[in-house]
Amino acid sequence: MAQCNQEAGARKGDERKAFMSACLKKQPVSQQDRMKACNAQAKDMKGDARKAFMSDCLKTRQPA
Repeated sequence: MAQCNQEAGARKGDERKAFMSACLKKQPVSQQDRMKACNAQAKDMKGDARKAFMSDCLKTRQPA
């Protein structure tokens, strides 16, 4: 967010909103956000199935 704010510079109003929206969509997803999303999806899984799912999820998926 801080990086996008800096890049937005003197933009104001709708132009700034549009720029910030586009900029934030380009930002990488943090590992913590990815972990939260994967944990939510795997809440009913146990054992090896959960381990396999979490491994795959953390490597490939973006949070919804």
